[in-house]
Amino acid sequence: MDLGLKDKVAIITGGASGIGFCTAALMRDEGVRLLLADRDADSLAGAVARLREGGGEADAAVVDVSKFEDCRTMVDSALERYGTVDILVNSAGIGGDMQFFAESEPEQWEGLLAINLVGVMNCCRAVTDHMISRGTGKIVSLASEAGKANEKRMVVYGATKGGVISLTRGLAAELGRHSINVNAVCPGVTHTPMTSYLSEELVAASERFYPLGRLGNPEDIAPMITFLCSERASWITGQAISISGGFGRA
Repeated sequence: MDLGLKDKVAIITGGASGIGFCTAALMRDEGVRLLLADRDADSLAGAVARLREGGGEADAAVVDVSKFEDCRTMVDSALERYGTVDILVNSAGIGGDMQFFAESEPEQWEGLLAINLVGVMNCCRAVTDHMISRGTGKIVSLASEAGKANEKRMVVYGATKGGVISLTRGLAAELGRHSINVNAVCPGVTHTPMTSYLSEELVAASERFYPLGRLGNPEDIAPMITFLCSERASWITGQAISISGGFGRA
């Protein structure tokens, strides 16, 4: 299927690794021009080099999404480099300590809220003026199954991802009149650098809860993100789509 993405311009946060990089590589193959954003400058440089080696047009922006001015500068850089921004993929995110909420302290919540929720808000706000002025745009944010049905020992993380889902629905309602599609994808547990702490025993125990019998890989998530960024998905907005091997069944 031709997704019609050739020469579109995408900003992908958290683009240096994991789902963000996998999505960038898939979009590269579709002919998308890319601005990868990440706060890890070394990993980001390596990711951009790999995309270019594969024939892609890609650039880098070192960004802390928790800082609105960083996000505004990121969008300005894309506009200066490419002249437009068609797509925003909010993939930057962090995990939290696996502990009971009643044993946590407020300072442990701050980073999760700042990056997972406020960071998505910052990036969306930084790009919406441009997309509104053009009367078109695609925004896809990484939420989580934890944002739909929160779990013990990940209450704050789940709350941030639930906030992303709510933000997605509200923005879809506001921005639809400008032909801007806003959606979220909700992975189950996926093998990325963020979940590298999982031991073989924990993986085996977790897999029992997945009808398809395995945890996810970035390659399972990236195709849906890419599809939602295409005109093939022009009548899909305000959705939080589970990609979780059957763990979330709604």
